[in-house]
Amino acid sequence: MGSIHTITPVILCGGAGSRLWPMSRDSKPKQFHRLVNDKTLLTNTLERVDYRGEGLRYLPTRIVGGIAFESLLTEQGETGGVEVERYVLEPLIRDTAAAIAASIVDLVETDPERMVLVLPSDHQISDVAAFFDVIRTGAEALARRGGIMTIGITPTRPETQYGYIERGDADGPVYDVSRFREKPDLETARTFLQSGRFFWNGGIFMFRAGEMGAELARQQPEVWAQAKLAVERAEIEGKCYRLDPDAFAASPKVSIDYAVMENASRIGVVAASFDWNDLGSWNQLHDGSPLDEAGNARFGDVLTIDVSNSYLRSEDRLLAVAGLDNIIVVSQPDALLIVHRDKSHLVKDIATSVKKTGEWPPLAVAHSGRPVPSTRVIRKWLFETALPLWTGAGVDRVHGGVHEALNHDGSPADLGFKRLRVLARQIYCFANAELLGWDGDAREALTHCFTTLTTTGWHPDGGWIHLWNTDGTVRDPQRDTYDQCFVLLALAWLWRATKWPEAREWAERTIAYMDAHLIDHAKGGFYESSLRLDYRRANPHMHYLEAMQAWYEVTGEKAFLDRAQTSVDLFKSVFFDPESWSVTEHFERDWSVRHDKPARVEPGHHYEWVWLLLRQARFANQPELKEYCRKLYATSHAFGHARGTDAVCDSMAPDGSAMVGTARLWCQTEALKAGLLARAEGLPGDETLFIRMLDVIFNRYLTTPAPGGWYDQIDPNGRVISKDMPASTFYHVFCALVEYLRYEDMLPLTE
Repeated sequence: MGSIHTITPVILCGGAGSRLWPMSRDSKPKQFHRLVNDKTLLTNTLERVDYRGEGLRYLPTRIVGGIAFESLLTEQGETGGVEVERYVLEPLIRDTAAAIAASIVDLVETDPERMVLVLPSDHQISDVAAFFDVIRTGAEALARRGGIMTIGITPTRPETQYGYIERGDADGPVYDVSRFREKPDLETARTFLQSGRFFWNGGIFMFRAGEMGAELARQQPEVWAQAKLAVERAEIEGKCYRLDPDAFAASPKVSIDYAVMENASRIGVVAASFDWNDLGSWNQLHDGSPLDEAGNARFGDVLTIDVSNSYLRSEDRLLAVAGLDNIIVVSQPDALLIVHRDKSHLVKDIATSVKKTGEWPPLAVAHSGRPVPSTRVIRKWLFETALPLWTGAGVDRVHGGVHEALNHDGSPADLGFKRLRVLARQIYCFANAELLGWDGDAREALTHCFTTLTTTGWHPDGGWIHLWNTDGTVRDPQRDTYDQCFVLLALAWLWRATKWPEAREWAERTIAYMDAHLIDHAKGGFYESSLRLDYRRANPHMHYLEAMQAWYEVTGEKAFLDRAQTSVDLFKSVFFDPESWSVTEHFERDWSVRHDKPARVEPGHHYEWVWLLLRQARFANQPELKEYCRKLYATSHAFGHARGTDAVCDSMAPDGSAMVGTARLWCQTEALKAGLLARAEGLPGDETLFIRMLDVIFNRYLTTPAPGGWYDQIDPNGRVISKDMPASTFYHVFCALVEYLRYEDMLPLTE
């Protein structure tokens, strides 16, 4: 037996896959989708470089991808059976030369003889054994001759969408490369095919780390220098190497083909003996899919009558097609694509057009049949009507702070009191608006609200009071834990938006007060308030988790994440009921369940916990939390929506019975947030939930006579039963809609 070659695979996870719109998007490119089997393309690629055979051994893999996809990359990399050595996370796209350079910088210094295999994450290669044989052949040739070895795909048609490799004379399967050719026109592609001397360039190649480093240093010194600097200054956490943004941004944006391959001193090509499909279009996906007797590729709930040679995929509903041939139909929860297979190249133009309109996704229709607003409409409602209303009529500029509620016509409602937590929630919203670059006067509203909070809201003995009278005098001086948590959340966003040092100082004072006066050191968690009431609730601890996550996000300080974890631990040991898959809300002082009234659970809180726990799973690398989320998500989705309105109900028994069919607006917004993040994290369940909730929110609640306002509660028949618009609800609505816009890549932070 000959020597055994070892090789480190580097998987490139860049590219948006716009020709596979509407499934592949900037927010979730094609490599993260299950397109050819029950595994994602990335997972298939990982398993491809884990094959065991003679003469070649794969070392642990390196994955290169955008930092925006860190959770998706680590989720798919860590949950399978393939060992990943590191994740090289790019702060922005600089093309493949910089990506590859960053992935091998350390090897050039420590192990320059290390063989490296670079391959895309989004191709289909079904015969893994044949792929292994080709890589082994390439490794053997690389060991003999050095330089760079590429893998050439034997062309089967005159393709104009691929680059080509022209080989020299030899008997194969290893040849010298004469030259690389860019994507040709159709006539040139036919000439290439007829000559028998050309391969498709599949973007798969091998080299020794030291030789590639030398080529980059010789041909692209700036790319190499900036990649080295980006790695040297990288933020390293476990296997994640978050490249330095400034250094990486300074690298020229150039592909490895242009940067190195075309002028490398020695380069060879191995003829591939495996099947290959780059899945670059729906037409190619059809060719790579299992077909029925009529030549149709069918995925999801699809019914066909007299249909042939078509690609049909439904992710959300029954797709029925009759009497058509050679078409592509892709149905998503928020978009529907129909195109003739001969015109599949136009899909990329559609994706580009959709992005230019600012509506991503385009106008969708929910299950109810009512139109769901586009992102343009959502932005307009949020920034042109809601924020002007609540920074205007919603602010009490006579007595300070904000009004507890507005009437449905937009005038202040006199309820006789004002809650401090409502002021904190509005600070959160206005700070968020400032951060997002809203062109209204968020800073003035923030200054007013912060002044009221700090001059009249802080108790002489420490902590934030509970209630003011309408005229701004103190009505209830107790320090409620729920209130303290919302002030902490508001201060985190205020500090994030303004960098006012006072925000951090007041947060530290608040935490110190809670540590000294509200923590129950004997039983765990917090007391309900400074009055040491004889009951406990889960809800304040949920918002403590939210506040600590916010401070962790803005500071990166692990101490805040550790504080957040105390609420998670309490959730697992006390709040979560494993029998009913529900969250218990009310307890005695010793954390035993209260039995003086019927047990009730709130589906809205279930969804809120799902959102927060999924975030904690990301921040603290605790994927086991997703199992709790799956169960809560299943319970709320199965039992928590009123049949007549599809709205999330206010409460029900733990087993899903005895539903109270009334439904407040905040429950719908929490379901929207949970649905978005559950979908992004691949949580099993209804992937259309966020579309359903947008439908419910905009078509049942945000229809008040005052633009930018809402009806706060409906009955089981959809009739409005609320008397006013609570200001406290703005926090829920604002957070949910901003999360949705960020999810659709429409609203990046501008800080």
